[in-house]
Amino acid sequence: MKRWICISLALIAPLRSGAEDERAFLRFANKGFDQLSGSIDSLENDRMVWNSPILERPTPFFVKNLLELTLPTVIQEFKADHEATLTLNLWPDQPPAQVKGQLVAVTDDKIVIDTWYAGRMEFRRVMVKRVDIEDRASLLYSGPTGLDGWTQAEKNPAWTYNRGTLRAESQKPIVRNLDLPDDCCLAFEMAWKGQLSARIGVFSDADPDGTNRGYQINCQGGYATINRGNGGGMFGGDNVVSIPEFREDENVHLEIRTGRKSGQVCLYVNGRYAANWKDPDAAKSKMGGAISFAQMGGSSGSSLSISRIKVTTWDGIPEELPEGNVAMMGMGIRRGIAIEPKEEPKEKSKGKAEDEGRMKLRNGDSLSGEVTAISDGIMHVKTPFAEIKLPVSRVRNIMLKPASLEEPIRRNGDVRAWFPDGSSIVFRMDALTKETIAGSSQTFGKAEFKLSAFNRIEFNIHDPATNDLREELEK
Repeated sequence: MKRWICISLALIAPLRSGAEDERAFLRFANKGFDQLSGSIDSLENDRMVWNSPILERPTPFFVKNLLELTLPTVIQEFKADHEATLTLNLWPDQPPAQVKGQLVAVTDDKIVIDTWYAGRMEFRRVMVKRVDIEDRASLLYSGPTGLDGWTQAEKNPAWTYNRGTLRAESQKPIVRNLDLPDDCCLAFEMAWKGQLSARIGVFSDADPDGTNRGYQINCQGGYATINRGNGGGMFGGDNVVSIPEFREDENVHLEIRTGRKSGQVCLYVNGRYAANWKDPDAAKSKMGGAISFAQMGGSSGSSLSISRIKVTTWDGIPEELPEGNVAMMGMGIRRGIAIEPKEEPKEKSKGKAEDEGRMKLRNGDSLSGEVTAISDGIMHVKTPFAEIKLPVSRVRNIMLKPASLEEPIRRNGDVRAWFPDGSSIVFRMDALTKETIAGSSQTFGKAEFKLSAFNRIEFNIHDPATNDLREELEK
């Protein structure tokens, strides 16, 4: 058997192309990044049995010699009026882990969600950092999963693709036509090195070599500005907005909510309401239906990458008002205050102590109270004034009671499974079939996942040598 495997590996062609085929690949943990297309047969103890057109029969490979399994991308919607994102507590040297589903219950001990890929899952409270909630809009696009569907300049295309990320190598744009509706939301992760210099287009033209008539949000240095292309010029009012996150980090989550007819453009940075621009001439403008990204320049050695892109419909209503817009105090509700979940009790300066324990609502209000029950999408909250009911979809985050968070134990057999939207979850792989993967974790106990929920599964995630190879592959 060992001799057969060696002969087979010699036939495997190393592949490090920017484009990903919609096939399953088994990639090996060697410097050549050899990979073998095919399909899963089974998992036998510490070996994965693999089917491939170039193999005479199903062949076992030791899991300790594997880097990752790449799977065809499947985007599946589930029917719900909201989507809850649980950020889990992991080790500092690992990427953050997140799972998404419909919120069922929140108690002092556990948080329960319903998912399409693993049914009902219960998470230990001490393993969950935070819970965020989004209104369930219609999904228009989620990716990227390759360069298919994207358009670049005919001469010298500027963008490449690798492992869920678009990377700019020069200043020309990359465009994807989505026939955007009048109100839409574009969310994505943006990372850079050196000086930040990026341009994001919404309602852009589909031709990357043409004139962009849409809205262009320019991120440069520590600021963001907006203008309308095709000679539309700058917006009225305060066009320049200071973005501290651009100066403090080299990776941010941006969300741009845009109305074609209303001219409303709202910018969120790492969940923070950062800008609300208004185009006074929106009704007179003719714009396209595409999104676009471009690196505008920057110093020598600068780079830009875009990942975890999600485009959805939008109801056209800004969820928050600018800070300082204080309104009613009835029912313990205040307008325009954004409070994040706290992991541990902290000293508070006078004047801020009253903000502890407040939940943030979609419209920018904040609510002080304790969640007593969740049923049929309705949250029951006990406030200092009365017990009230709120649709879960109207809440942006759940205030978790302070707790000393725990890290899971690192175990042999732990894998990191990546969802198509760029989020991931870690568990010990206990069983694997053509359709399911079963695992266990201190975070959620045991679960059986649909294999179609993931587009990549990484092996040997605690091995330094394997992780060095992983970093090399991502370059």
